[in-house]
Amino acid sequence: MLLLDGCGMQALGGSWIRRLHPNEVQALGIVGGNVTTGRAGDGPIVVVATRGPHAEVVDAFVLERAGYYYFVLPRGAYRIAAFVDRSRDHTYRADDDPAAYYGAPTDVRLAAGRNAGELDIRIPSEPGDRLDFSVAPADVAKQRTHDLPPIRLGEIVHLDDPRFSAANAKLGVWRPVEFLFDVGAGIYLLDPFDPTKLPVLFVHGVGGEPSNWRYLLDHLDRTQVQPWILHYPTGLDLDVTAQAMDRWIHALVERYGFHRFAVVAHSAGGLVARAAIEAMANDGDAGMVALLITISTPWGGQPEAAAAVEHSPVVRPMWTDLAPDSKFLEALFGTSLPGSPFYLFYGHHGDSNKSAEPNDGVVPVSSALASPAERAATEVVDFDETHTSILESALVSQKLNALLAGSGSPSLNVSSSRQ
Repeated sequence: MLLLDGCGMQALGGSWIRRLHPNEVQALGIVGGNVTTGRAGDGPIVVVATRGPHAEVVDAFVLERAGYYYFVLPRGAYRIAAFVDRSRDHTYRADDDPAAYYGAPTDVRLAAGRNAGELDIRIPSEPGDRLDFSVAPADVAKQRTHDLPPIRLGEIVHLDDPRFSAANAKLGVWRPVEFLFDVGAGIYLLDPFDPTKLPVLFVHGVGGEPSNWRYLLDHLDRTQVQPWILHYPTGLDLDVTAQAMDRWIHALVERYGFHRFAVVAHSAGGLVARAAIEAMANDGDAGMVALLITISTPWGGQPEAAAAVEHSPVVRPMWTDLAPDSKFLEALFGTSLPGSPFYLFYGHHGDSNKSAEPNDGVVPVSSALASPAERAATEVVDFDETHTSILESALVSQKLNALLAGSGSPSLNVSSSRQ
């Protein structure tokens, strides 16, 4: 969590944390809870973790509105507070900004590797109790977590960026912590942000890299949309990546002020995207997603992942998530996404040597069309392509552009069909 959310949390006081060795990641704990306010619509809200007798600010979390916050911290004693940033400038003004502590305030004592949840904070409708620390724009704007992996949010890049290499993709599978330190995860932009265009987030799958999208991006009609890239170490738990995607999107909402975006995801990236969007829906943000398009996603899991979990001496976390009947897969589609059309693309140009069952060379068709996903889909579209060639298909490009061209309308209305 810590490694995936450094910048998304808008960390403030990272100088007290040294660069973590990968083996120390397990010693970190999660502190979290819900923030509510006395007046509907109050926001943004800044949640702050402090420690020590001088209330040293060690981290801050910016919420667009009331909702769930969390920090990932080393062991120690902390106090948690929050205030409504009515001036929207990341400055705490005691006379203007309603604020509250968790508890009276109450020290939160975090043991190594332990979590502390349900630390809920209720902010009154008007200023009352004062916080005993200050927060200024310069503090929030400066990412001081230089001893932690940098999280790249809004950095403008080209697909030929050396960080997007096949070697780094492999590194992300087998040594994800090293990837976070030496490559950098986050949401990258291919062009400067344009408030008149809909952001479209492209999410690669396990072992994937941004350049996998080259053909579709080269043929993308950018008249109404702007492509963004989610780049992440794919050896981590899929749910951890989904939570990071959720937080990173909200951090960019805070920065750019957009309120709708679309998602295009390949392979296991579709699982990550769906889990992230469900997290948004549970927080009341389902309307943010203009549409979701998944391509060759193993909704029913991968049999090879189950075998790897059972027999491999080194088990990668995402294998557990990808195993059929995993808890992660069972939890997907637990939340409906009203107003967020879902288009399911899959390929069937398979490999008979892999399996007698129809497949795309990687994903069995039965998994790509697992019943919860197929039932939830606005439209299911099949292509005579393999798991990789589907990303270089002219027909896929045409369909993608057609759907995105209509996503700018608040009432995207495409009748369900099977092609």
